[in-house]
Amino acid sequence: MEIKNIAAALLEVQRKIKNPSNTAVNPFFRSKYAPLPDILNCVRPILTENGILLIQNTGSNEAGDVYVQTKLIHTSGEVIETDKLLLKPEKNTAQGIGSAITYGRRYQLTALLGISSEDDDDGNIASKARPKDGSNHSQDDAEAVKWIAEITEMLVAKNFNVNENAIISKAKQLYNGQQIKRIEDQLKRK
Repeated sequence: MEIKNIAAALLEVQRKIKNPSNTAVNPFFRSKYAPLPDILNCVRPILTENGILLIQNTGSNEAGDVYVQTKLIHTSGEVIETDKLLLKPEKNTAQGIGSAITYGRRYQLTALLGISSEDDDDGNIASKARPKDGSNHSQDDAEAVKWIAEITEMLVAKNFNVNENAIISKAKQLYNGQQIKRIEDQLKRK
């Protein structure tokens, strides 16, 4: 498949595009990131100006995973598309599925366009030291970390103030008692 025209248009996009501002705060990791609406507001005008249509398809498979697939379609008919990014929602609810899709859309779009939408921690979170007891588990509760990130994204999307109390309040609407306790414990670790 030839991509001569869309490649030239994307070169112009890359000349003009800037990383979106990191306006949202993830209180768990004490980092900032750009929410999906900010990213779209940043990239859509530049893509359109260069004859590129952005489409992000979503769906699910029989295993209950959701997927995101991003396509850039040029006015010449040339297409660049990603593979489907499969995501397993934490909860099989509208909020859980929506959160996974939003997360996937944000990461796939920024990766495809070569822009950054979050603070660079130089790999520190991914390479967090293991406990000294020799176990393979970090001291962080990975599920609770994910729940906190999802709740944070929901609160930011609705322009709510994101703090520990807001996270716990929203958790009480979405999760059961044991999950809420794990979220509270995880927040205390930070």
